[in-house]
Amino acid sequence: MDWLLEHAERYRAQIQAGPFFKRLGRVEHPNDLRWVHQLIHQSREFTQALCLRYSLCRDKRYQSIFAEHAFEEADHPDQLIEWMGKHGFLEGVEPGSVPATQETINTLAFCWRSAVHEPHDMQVVALNVLSEGVALDFYSAVIPVLSHLDILSGRYWKIHREVDAHHLQMGLDRCGDVTPESATGLRYQRVLWHSANLYHHMLSSWVGERVEPIAALWTDSLSNRVLLPPARRVAAVQNTNS
Repeated sequence: MDWLLEHAERYRAQIQAGPFFKRLGRVEHPNDLRWVHQLIHQSREFTQALCLRYSLCRDKRYQSIFAEHAFEEADHPDQLIEWMGKHGFLEGVEPGSVPATQETINTLAFCWRSAVHEPHDMQVVALNVLSEGVALDFYSAVIPVLSHLDILSGRYWKIHREVDAHHLQMGLDRCGDVTPESATGLRYQRVLWHSANLYHHMLSSWVGERVEPIAALWTDSLSNRVLLPPARRVAAVQNTNS
């Protein structure tokens, strides 16, 4: 579904225009990267959500994909903690002891809910197409900064740049040929937009900023026409029940 990837890229472009990425350009020393304490929350719980997604999946079409994704992410939190310890980010503080921002909590709650409650195709949209797309942008932007500061070491950072482009497309071929104007396509668009806003607010909170929501790419008239029942049908049902 090229249209879905294109919509995701447009949302990601707006996130990249936000405060977090702008602030990266002004980083001068490691102390400007205190947001890594938020990243450990995201890394741990996103990985756990992927593992839960796989453990709950009974659909053979998705099982191998979810297993591969969870397996490839499994040791990332430990890699991040090792890097933080090596470069002085854990002096006097335990990993994860810095409280998560509310926006980080909201985003992780969305990931958990998706893994537990949403249909598998919706999980692909939220946890692969958008989440991994944002991750690709994040690591691609952060890695040059770490290199400039001479603190780019270990596998954690570079492995993300290598695998996230693959992860963001995993499972899309199982979702079928869905058009953007169909009821399913509009549900995909809503999930994409919702998750994009959560990540936009989360990353902005990591640098102490608040942002306005990202505008949806679909029109309300199209959404209402596809997702709501015709008015005459509703009226007919009401007359039957009266």
